[in-house]
Amino acid sequence: MSVQINETYQVLDGMDVRYLVIYGGRRSSKSWSVSQLLAKKALQYPGRKFVVMRKVARTIKLSVWERMKNALDEFGVLKYCNINKSDREIHLPNKSTFYFVGADDPEKLKSIEGVTDYWLEEATEFTEQDFDTLDAGLSPRVTPSAQIWLTFNPIPSIPGWQHWIQARWFSGKQPELGKLTFVDTDTVILRTYFRHNAFCPQATIRVLEKFKTTNPDLWLMWGLGIFAKMKGAILDRWDNVTKVPAEAKHLGFGLDFGFALDPCAIVEVWVAPGHLWAREWLYATELTNPKLDVVMEADLAIERGVSDIKADSAEPKSIQELQDLGWLVTGCFKYPGMKREAAMWLKGTFLHVVGDSPNLSREAATWHWKRQKAADEDTEEVKLLPVPADGNDHLIDAIIYRAFERQEDIVTKVDVEGSHSDDVPALDQSIVDEEVQTVLKGIE
Repeated sequence: MSVQINETYQVLDGMDVRYLVIYGGRRSSKSWSVSQLLAKKALQYPGRKFVVMRKVARTIKLSVWERMKNALDEFGVLKYCNINKSDREIHLPNKSTFYFVGADDPEKLKSIEGVTDYWLEEATEFTEQDFDTLDAGLSPRVTPSAQIWLTFNPIPSIPGWQHWIQARWFSGKQPELGKLTFVDTDTVILRTYFRHNAFCPQATIRVLEKFKTTNPDLWLMWGLGIFAKMKGAILDRWDNVTKVPAEAKHLGFGLDFGFALDPCAIVEVWVAPGHLWAREWLYATELTNPKLDVVMEADLAIERGVSDIKADSAEPKSIQELQDLGWLVTGCFKYPGMKREAAMWLKGTFLHVVGDSPNLSREAATWHWKRQKAADEDTEEVKLLPVPADGNDHLIDAIIYRAFERQEDIVTKVDVEGSHSDDVPALDQSIVDEEVQTVLKGIE
């Protein structure tokens, strides 16, 4: 059966190196193409044992599990496979097997003997110790030799600190787009972007290319797949923690609806004076409300009829559907200028990202003020506006719905055409006028 693999990734087929580092911009078909290449390899070489991994086991069902099944289906073999849903295993007729494991389930990892190939999806979620442990134990006598595939989107560069993947393989110049870069005899790097995905929707292309002018830093990172430093970041007081202190007050859950391009996002929130703890529970696209109902009950720490959920009030139909299914969901109170005020509130609060919450960590690092290009077309200078930019804040929105309440002291932190606090941009009269017009349109 003929399977269409994006041309840029075909050079990886049959490559005999130990580490294949595939990264780049959003919607560049990294994960999909790798799933196809691994399915092809499984069929070509009977008896291979592939371990497909995410950092957190609960994220597997809505990501790599479905991707690998779809890839095997493309090759026409899925219907002949023995699929064990409870243990997340796919056994092919030729004795090749795919195991799906989270790095947070070390006992299951230990139970799989004779692994020949690892795929670390969203590899930046893994620690260097995670990687080294897998690497040291990968020593089967097989042909072709054992491999570790890593796929990820670049993360923001932080001055004075490097992610271990950057430190290990990216000490030289930026790899060229679409071309193989050999770091040494064991490692090859491939950087790609959305133009290397022949199936990338035009709507997504327009969204990404808009960042060229609206946010050049995000264009570098999400468009071109470059480790870029974010300018105008809103949050500068946040960290990653393993647990929530006993004295923190549990508020419940926040829910931001999504479907196609925008993911559905759920967080759990705790607070104490000056501090907020948030744990990511869901970040997935293509979830209808009936599917969301199933996921919340089966995979998340949310109890039907018990857990208090605050959701986006702009989706009354979705809220009603979930209420009809027995969930305690209510809409938050929204008003013009809320996002700006909530941003200043969060900026003044220490955000603690709890446990394995990779998408929330990414949003905290990249959430930024909206930009306005200078009137002089010959200059690269941009002006920061005191309005959070949309599109990279789904989990943060969920936090706001759950925890933010209008407070007068926040409103006074920014004066129209006046002084402003710390590094919060000054508020133009035009911003106020725009928000007033939004209200008037809503009334009409």
